[in-house]
Amino acid sequence: MEGATHSFSPERLERIARMEEWHFWFRGRQAYIESWLTRIALSHSERALDIGCGTGWMVRWLASKGVRSIGLDSLAPALARLRAYHPTLSGVQGDAERLPFRAASVSLILCLDVLEHLDDRQALQEAWRVLTPGGWLILAVPAVPGLWSARDEAAGHRRRYTRALLRQRLQEAGFCIVDLRFYMFLLFPLIALTRWLGRFRPSLQEIEERPPSLLNSMLSHLLRLEIGIGRHIPWPWGSTLLALARKAC
Repeated sequence: MEGATHSFSPERLERIARMEEWHFWFRGRQAYIESWLTRIALSHSERALDIGCGTGWMVRWLASKGVRSIGLDSLAPALARLRAYHPTLSGVQGDAERLPFRAASVSLILCLDVLEHLDDRQALQEAWRVLTPGGWLILAVPAVPGLWSARDEAAGHRRRYTRALLRQRLQEAGFCIVDLRFYMFLLFPLIALTRWLGRFRPSLQEIEERPPSLLNSMLSHLLRLEIGIGRHIPWPWGSTLLALARKAC
């Protein structure tokens, strides 16, 4: 599912928006991120920025919790959808490598399945610049270079990350890593098989986006188990890396 929100036709955005409500991959990732956002507990006076806001799901969720949230995207269709469906929310067109915000102006940055499309050093330096002292960064990136497939190429990915590479990039930018974990450990064999088979039959990768409802329900339950166990032990690998970092140690 990595990179799914970066195909920006209006029809594709609507499809992704529906998937965010029910698809096992999105629901599991959202559970991790929501637990971190609850932990951070921004005050109503603080601002949050969602870089690469896509359908606007995170902007909407933050706003529902009383946080002043802003969505930023480089492409107009995503912002048009945000304004059409959520006219009270703020959206800005801009480049993650040159953020149109002054230094130390936001308390939280979300960058979910975006960094792999960019000059990651420049994007993280920009995130550091605009965060307030003690500000938070939440990242999600595709993991395990060996999973590279036609899906990555279609999504415009430049790389898939190892834990060591993501740690290095964050530390180079000056961030203190609070939590760095893999996601999709229990389903990793299925994903690896799908990506390998997809090299020969690309249509098979569509199964990831449109699983039958019974299979989706079963996988959702399995991910809830993974998340519960993951609170106590670190998973050694997974198809996604999630990071919680701070502009302070």
